[in-house]
Amino acid sequence: MSLGPLLLTAALGFGRPVVRWGVAASVRCSRAAPSSSASVGAKLPDVTLFEGQPEFAKAAERSLAELTRGKTAVIFAVPGAFTPGCSVSHLPSFIERYDDLKNAGVDMVICTATNDPCARAPRAARRAPPARCHPPRAPRPRAHSYVMEAWGRASGVARGTILMLSDKEAKLCRALGVATESDVMVRSERYALIAKDGVISAWLPAAMPGGEKKSENTYAPSVLAALRG
Repeated sequence: MSLGPLLLTAALGFGRPVVRWGVAASVRCSRAAPSSSASVGAKLPDVTLFEGQPEFAKAAERSLAELTRGKTAVIFAVPGAFTPGCSVSHLPSFIERYDDLKNAGVDMVICTATNDPCARAPRAARRAPPARCHPPRAPRPRAHSYVMEAWGRASGVARGTILMLSDKEAKLCRALGVATESDVMVRSERYALIAKDGVISAWLPAAMPGGEKKSENTYAPSVLAALRG
């Protein structure tokens, strides 16, 4: 019996490559369309994010509740560091309008994504791993957040401006109801929000009712319009 063409799928899990061999018809990615639970007036979830350090040093843990307490904060999330739309349009919009945001009363701007290696679907939602041809590699340390730090540096984020924080355990995007689960890693839907003293005062998702997506709704000009409106 012919098994059909074999398919090699390789995905960078932002920590190490994940390579799987299998029959083409059986390789698929389980994704669930997120249904946002975030809303104006809701409190930001008390989660820990991770700030990468230069020279691959251990990441600093940042409590979102402590970071935003008593402050006006803008948080925007991207599906992935170093991806085209995020690198060409989304992050640059906040770099270019950072001074305008500060002048509008914003105390801090946070960029987050689920890069680095810990953000994976819950164990019960994942299929059993395929048989291995080689012994499994030893687990790598998970205390680093080097992808977000490197992306910020490569994109020209000046020190002391935008905080590049990794939601590598996907706790923030899951708490906000914007996580897209998969076998490789969990990604966040694109969004921006304004929070005052830890309470969401403006929620700007890219996903519109009916499934349409408008990425520009999450860019810095839209955030400025919400601040001034």
